[in-house]
Amino acid sequence: MAPTDPTALAEHLGRLVDEITAGADAARTGGDILRLRDRLNREWDGAKPGAHLSGETYAALRRRSEAAHTRLTKRFVALRDVSPQPKPLLLIDPEPPTVETFFEGAAPVVDGAAEPEAAIRAVETRLGVSLPATLRALYRRRNGGPTDFFLATDVADAPLRFEGDEAVSEAHELWRTVLPGFGLIALERLEPLGAISDGIDFGSEDESWRAALPGIDRLIPISHHGFDLWLCLDYADAVPEPSVVLFDATSFERSGDITFRRPDFSTFFAGLRRHGITVEDGVALRGNRLLGEEA
Repeated sequence: MAPTDPTALAEHLGRLVDEITAGADAARTGGDILRLRDRLNREWDGAKPGAHLSGETYAALRRRSEAAHTRLTKRFVALRDVSPQPKPLLLIDPEPPTVETFFEGAAPVVDGAAEPEAAIRAVETRLGVSLPATLRALYRRRNGGPTDFFLATDVADAPLRFEGDEAVSEAHELWRTVLPGFGLIALERLEPLGAISDGIDFGSEDESWRAALPGIDRLIPISHHGFDLWLCLDYADAVPEPSVVLFDATSFERSGDITFRRPDFSTFFAGLRRHGITVEDGVALRGNRLLGEEA
């Protein structure tokens, strides 16, 4: 772990950027570049420099980091141009998640609650709802967290293999990201979308989310990306359990719109998929996420 003493942290990150830049110049394959990029992102994010360094020092290091990323990209392109490259390949894993495989990492992790069942009951009492059985099982295993299962499609028998630039572009249209936060929100952070909306200054009522969602107080987000996309349990017509909807707050037609719906959480969960594993220059990837060297 990187030091948090400001001077030591700045020196550590400076050495990191220098090593990555030197590594880019010495790289011989695209896989070398992917490893370097992954190391720079992982160690930079792990150090959390913005929390420990002065604004001036952080800005200077950030410029050096961006220059290193630019160097990595240029070197990757140069290597690609002199070496025959296979067509881009994207795979979709055909297997749906299970409660045991949904979260990243094999071991069960329960964060912030020695008794998960009690924590689940507490949030249900606070919100005045009953969580779907499968969602309860996920929260019993882990109090939220990341997953690779964030894709879904509305197209029956959608293809699972896409090869070539045009096909890969088609894949992104067919297989949408429906878990916008790439994971589940922790139990203690669950609250109605109406309460979140009330804390935002929209400028006018016509622009507010309430104008687009009359039942906003019965929507409970379980995953979100910033303030743009919200995957919610919709308790407006919870018979016998809530539907699952994706609210796109960036819709240009009005102040937001529902762009995806499933009748219940079990159906939603069964339809989730993740990227399959591909190998590029000896490096295993799941989608764009680096998994490590292929055995």
